[in-house]
Amino acid sequence: MLKKAITRAARAIREDAKLHLVSVSSLTVAFLCLATALWAMANLSTVADAWGRSGRMSVYLTEGAEAEQVEQLRLLLEGLPEVARVELLTSAEARARFLEDASLSESLSDLPTDAFPASLEITLARGVADARLEAIVERVGRFSAVDEIETYRGWFDRLESLLTAGRVAAGVLAGLVLLCVLFVVANTIRLAIAGRRDEIEVLKLCGASDGFVRGPFLVEGAVQGFVSALLALLLLFAAFVALRGHVDSTLASLAGVRTVFLQPTVALALVFGGALIGATGSLLSLRRYMAV
Repeated sequence: MLKKAITRAARAIREDAKLHLVSVSSLTVAFLCLATALWAMANLSTVADAWGRSGRMSVYLTEGAEAEQVEQLRLLLEGLPEVARVELLTSAEARARFLEDASLSESLSDLPTDAFPASLEITLARGVADARLEAIVERVGRFSAVDEIETYRGWFDRLESLLTAGRVAAGVLAGLVLLCVLFVVANTIRLAIAGRRDEIEVLKLCGASDGFVRGPFLVEGAVQGFVSALLALLLLFAAFVALRGHVDSTLASLAGVRTVFLQPTVALALVFGGALIGATGSLLSLRRYMAV
């Protein structure tokens, strides 16, 4: 039965190629919007995970800070149980690292070394409480060699808020895409039913079962959803490959991570979910517009 349904569906798709092409084009745009939102969420989550694991803190040093004071501060930090690692970054090293990560143009690469203050880059141990971090900041801030301390907590809190809002937006967008796919597939199948009304009547007169008649339409709906979701993923991947170099240079300089594509499980869920939604839209149309 399934093989016959697929064969008849393939014939019907060839005969109504324009109708199915318009449907797939509309659905591809809808799935592309959803896939793009999921891709953005995946990269924001990568940034949040990287920063959550690192627990970074930067202690910027005053210009002309004495080496003895810096060394005392470094020893103090290394002796704290909340500190996992301390790295001294000179102005020249900070400039070189920034230019390497950012891949900037020549005009900006002429920035002087003085524009990049020396700092102590601190990696905190996991699970450091905010109260304890504030105590460390207060203690370190008493050193005359310290100009400014950046804990990145405010930035990370804003990122968490952005992630929460993004998840809500992605959920709403998924609901809209679901309704769009159901609507487009249902109307496409309804038009296909109208165009094959005579064929359906002949099949029923010959004793064809309801399942035999409905089968090709269900396959058509599933194919529309599957192909549309797959095309959306391919378009998104092509854009990802083309723009990855430009995006990576910015993201690496800001967050220290590289862009990633959708996880294979998410991509498969999107494709096969599209097929399931397409079949569901077809089934809804069959129940409403075809009394067999």
